[in-house]
Amino acid sequence: MKEFVKKFESFIKFELLLETANITAQFSNTQLQSEAETPGWSTAATRQKLISGYWFTHVIGHFSVILVIPALIIFLSTAGFEQRYLLSILMAGLLSFTVMYFFLYRPYFGSVYLPRLETVKETYERKEFENLEKCRKSQLSNQALCLIFYVLDKTSEINAVKPSDQFASTLAKLYGVDRGSLKTNLELILGSAGKRNNITDRKRTEIRNRFAEAYTFLQDLNFTRGIQVLEKLEMKFN
Repeated sequence: MKEFVKKFESFIKFELLLETANITAQFSNTQLQSEAETPGWSTAATRQKLISGYWFTHVIGHFSVILVIPALIIFLSTAGFEQRYLLSILMAGLLSFTVMYFFLYRPYFGSVYLPRLETVKETYERKEFENLEKCRKSQLSNQALCLIFYVLDKTSEINAVKPSDQFASTLAKLYGVDRGSLKTNLELILGSAGKRNNITDRKRTEIRNRFAEAYTFLQDLNFTRGIQVLEKLEMKFN
């Protein structure tokens, strides 16, 4: 009961909506729900939606409660509710809204709600970017993916790997990465000895790192035969 009274008091004072935790929850829920309904939904669109909600839902809802409570008290305290009472309430409501707009709703929007909303939006975007970076760093590189598929291709004797646009497109469907990058790496893996000999030292170091990624993956699978195939391929780069 105390919690309800506290929240109601915060609502009447128009403080509940302005709490950072409340804005954060609204932003996150709106963003996730809108993304599910509309693929590609942006955080800027969520920001605009919350701003609209501020004026057309929360402000109107808050003022309606402020107006209804006195009207209800008047109605209950009088023997009959005459038409002149309704006109008086409407006039008082119009005057009250004008005052509250300039001295409460508008100042709170510009100095409290909007700055906090911008902060919540930037924080949300930063967390999303950090999560994407973590996912990207945890994923195998395109070259390591090509090496692993090369191993699987050879050990299964499918012998389908080739540095062509068609095969790169097929592999892109499996890995969900750029087709051009896959083709470049396939050309490197299956290229001539002359092409591999012209690799710079920096590129050679990078290739060793990609082989290390592939070795780790195959070792996690205890794929001994695959490791042997990868070792044989690596010798061509030495």
